[in-house]
Amino acid sequence: MLQCHGWKTRLVRMLAAALAVLCLFPSLCPLEAAAEAAPGVLPLKQGDKGPEVRQVKEQLKALRYTRAQKLNALYNEDCEKLVRQFQELNGLPVTGEVDEATWNRLFAGDAVKYPYPTMPPLASPEPTPVPDWPERDEEGFLAGSGEYWYENDEGGLWIYLSPTLSVTVTRRRDGKIPLEWFETDIRTRGDEALRTVATNPKKPGTNFKFPYVIAREENFVLGFSDDFYGLRIHDGSTVGIILREGEIIREKTNKSRGFRLPNLDVMAQFPDGTLKVFECNEKTAQELRDMGAVNVFSFGPILIRNGQIDNLVYDHFKSLEPRQALGMIAPNHFFLLSVQGRNSDSRGCPLQRVAEIMQAHGVTEALNLDGGNTMALIFRGRMLNKLAVYKKRKFVRSLTSLIGIGHSEIPDR
Repeated sequence: MLQCHGWKTRLVRMLAAALAVLCLFPSLCPLEAAAEAAPGVLPLKQGDKGPEVRQVKEQLKALRYTRAQKLNALYNEDCEKLVRQFQELNGLPVTGEVDEATWNRLFAGDAVKYPYPTMPPLASPEPTPVPDWPERDEEGFLAGSGEYWYENDEGGLWIYLSPTLSVTVTRRRDGKIPLEWFETDIRTRGDEALRTVATNPKKPGTNFKFPYVIAREENFVLGFSDDFYGLRIHDGSTVGIILREGEIIREKTNKSRGFRLPNLDVMAQFPDGTLKVFECNEKTAQELRDMGAVNVFSFGPILIRNGQIDNLVYDHFKSLEPRQALGMIAPNHFFLLSVQGRNSDSRGCPLQRVAEIMQAHGVTEALNLDGGNTMALIFRGRMLNKLAVYKKRKFVRSLTSLIGIGHSEIPDR
């Protein structure tokens, strides 16, 4: 009897394992097939109620046709409207009733989801000045040796060229919103790379300085505020995964992404000139280090991954704020977006706007960095962005770290 009982136990375990394997493939899993099979109560129409109606509503929510928090089992007028939208976008007869074709399409793996809304288009860019360009090579870098820079505050254009670095900062405006932002195109080659600096590497989170002071001390061609991890260290809050120059500074992060700033998603910088984003709990600090990450910035959320805008920015982070985001178009080709806000000339924008601008410029990986009054953009020692107002004070926040690139002797200003 004992042997028989053990044989039955093993059989049950084998059947459970087989079922688990089958369910890895939706077309083979009997549970999934049951969910997709059209019930005998079809068609469903206004006034009907029951578990099938709730199932329809749950699937419509999964496909983004509704954001309702509570779903009942009544096929009401709102449900009919949602079904009509689904039918129209999925090429079905628009009846408002769930017939067999609608049911099968609703639960198909390639059902068309309700599209995310896009932001209203921005004003067409104003013409930018045409500088007296120096001789450049076929890749657009300065030919020969030395350096070249161009600064036109009125025209909103700042350029720096060397044999290994190209930086172009362009100011854009839309007076109707109103909104003002800077689009910075960064290209590198050779050993030129984004660099990080801490005001007190031995004790992060101390020795706060204004960002333009840090940039001048380092003689950065371009400096900009980062994830401001030092503030979280200073405040004793969860810091996120932080690597600087291959050293793990902090590794405790959020268990889930969440919808608060920062949610501690990360961007890893690699020696081959690539930037890659990860969710906050997707990789450990050691795993990122083993992958070869030189620096890991932790703020978030992810804006763009593999060329696609992250879903979080459509449903959250809608307030109008100053923003700063870093992205990669291709290895050694980066794009920085700096949005001014909290002043009369520029109210700021939601993260969806940031992501859409960056995607339009061909960015494939992008992370939101610390914005608000932390946002700072410094070109050759001079901060280009205006001071933002917070709690009736106009200021830029002092920092304990900065991202920068290039080296140029900066005159006293």
